[in-house]
Amino acid sequence: MERSESAGINPSVNGEQTSFQNAGTESFSASGDTSGAGTTESDTGIKGRVRNVASTVKDKASGLPSIIADGLEAGANALRQNRSSGAETTSGGSVALTNDSSIAAVTDTLATGMQSSADWIRDADMDKLKAGVEKQVKEHPARTLLVALGAGYLIGKALRR
Repeated sequence: MERSESAGINPSVNGEQTSFQNAGTESFSASGDTSGAGTTESDTGIKGRVRNVASTVKDKASGLPSIIADGLEAGANALRQNRSSGAETTSGGSVALTNDSSIAAVTDTLATGMQSSADWIRDADMDKLKAGVEKQVKEHPARTLLVALGAGYLIGKALRR
């Protein structure tokens, strides 16, 4: 038998109870009873903590669509304000060509799209959307996988720049 004391783990066996102490900091024990009957206090404590964390994450996730919608709306308003202000230079020293009609048209289109997206996110029924995505994945798993891979590739390319 190999000695585990050199690794800092000291096993001790007392009847059917086995305990391990890791360099004096943590101890683990295993009982010879493998029936699995009943849960210990630590099991219910862990389950309670997991439930608390899960409910906190769920609460924060439920507010996420409104945060995204607010950000899109603020971005659209900022684009419209910058276009209408007529400022020639920005704080970073770059030049804004607000007099060019094609740039004004693109800015308007982008701001309108951002506003539409914000409105759609606010009005969307997330449960219905989730059900639709689940149905799509179940009916067409290969196509869904290809779309996910393509989107991941494009996002990766965009973030690398």
